[in-house]
Amino acid sequence: MSEAWAQITDILAKTTGPGTFKVWIKPLDAEMSERGLTLLAPNSFVASWVSDRLSSDIADAATQVLGRRPLIEIKVRPRERQKVRPQQMSLGAMTAPAPARREPAQPVQAAEPVAAVVSAMAAAAANCAPHAARPAQQPVAPAVHTGRAAAAEQFGLPNLMPTAPKTFTYTNWRFRFDDFVVGPCNQLAFAAANGICRDQLATHQLFLNSSPGLGKTHLLHAIGSQIAGHSNRSSVRVGYATAEEFNRQLIHAIKAKEVERFKAQYRDSLDVLLLEDVHFLQGKQVAQDEMLATLNALENRGCKVVMSSSFLPRELKDVDSQLASRLCAGFLATIDAPDFDTRRRILDSKARMHQVVLPGDVSEYLADNLRDDVRQIESCIQNLVLKARLLGEHITMDLAAEILQNYTISSEARAIGLQKIVKYICSSFELTYAQLSSKSRKHNIVLARNTAFFLARKYTDLGLKQIGDQFNRRHSTVLKGITNVEREISLQTPLGRQLDNVIERIKSF
Repeated sequence: MSEAWAQITDILAKTTGPGTFKVWIKPLDAEMSERGLTLLAPNSFVASWVSDRLSSDIADAATQVLGRRPLIEIKVRPRERQKVRPQQMSLGAMTAPAPARREPAQPVQAAEPVAAVVSAMAAAAANCAPHAARPAQQPVAPAVHTGRAAAAEQFGLPNLMPTAPKTFTYTNWRFRFDDFVVGPCNQLAFAAANGICRDQLATHQLFLNSSPGLGKTHLLHAIGSQIAGHSNRSSVRVGYATAEEFNRQLIHAIKAKEVERFKAQYRDSLDVLLLEDVHFLQGKQVAQDEMLATLNALENRGCKVVMSSSFLPRELKDVDSQLASRLCAGFLATIDAPDFDTRRRILDSKARMHQVVLPGDVSEYLADNLRDDVRQIESCIQNLVLKARLLGEHITMDLAAEILQNYTISSEARAIGLQKIVKYICSSFELTYAQLSSKSRKHNIVLARNTAFFLARKYTDLGLKQIGDQFNRRHSTVLKGITNVEREISLQTPLGRQLDNVIERIKSF
């Protein structure tokens, strides 16, 4: 395999360019199996980046060498197999020595110990109504499992033998708890996520709520990684899906007349279900009915369910009242935007993942300006480190300022104002302001309205409620619209690329 991988990397060195190859391809190890090619990355960030941007290039190169197109699977290299590198890529004085192991993230000094928070939550969950607990994208592989009694007992799961239908489990966990930076904004959610893994909550259901990019996905992956990593992987069956995937699979099952198999897959063949973006079920009655039945079946079997959403259950629209009530049945935890100290520690943590130590003034400068979400911080650090490496420069305030221009809003951009945004959107989509602020659900009007929401959030200081007031919409509708635009742009769909061009042209309007 080493010879074949060497040939594949020779091709990739020519097709991806020296900078990309050195930073992203060279650190990978490769293993060949009957299913295809498994690549082992040094950390979750590299694994995610390569999977999103280079998996197709790798598959093309492998096809040339192997004579067939293999399935590409990218995982994080197990700790015991992490390479010991004699020397790290140098950024001058800013390069840190490789740590022997990653230390778990610590809560801020003023915060209570996690164990104490978990204990308090357990008591609250046992004695309070659900609302009182609220603080002020993948392929799946079939597997048949046996020998679950010990692991099931460890994690408070039912000691049941697997049923006949094939099950699906998820293994490509990208994040762990020790990657998560804890602060006042997310301490409760972090403690609750730990608690449900250790069976320290008085409920088997957890609902995580936050605006996009604040850590919901991180915690769901960490829960999956914790449960799978501290048990026999073939014993505790952990399923992971987005609500959109759930709905798509259901539609496919209905068309293929395999509904019973779909039901068995979710209701009978899992011990833990991790479900993201529950708000996607809004307005989808068939999927809501099936989700309600699934949650009831899992509860009856004593299984654990963790869900995430950009909205609290009471904020969801066009959702069956029984399902909304069911979503409130467990523990609710909200993640707020990180404060300055937490942002600074997140920046330092993300930089260490790239084996870099940020100068203190650069860290504080970025933390003061990057206030939107953690994804923005990750992207900024990635571009800052990559640019420094490609140019062979140190990380300085000047270099940070150059990168930051792509992420912060200049005073000139802020001067765009809502009035100009509305005028621009009406011109671009050939609509009137009356149509834009109407109750119409026509596709082009909804798209224009969502784009206006996105631009207003990006280029003004208005909050979600203030933006909603300008268009006769609730703040939850504004957030949903912004989320939809962000998703299309991040996935670079044809619509996403079109929106990207529309958004970019406002600067010259």
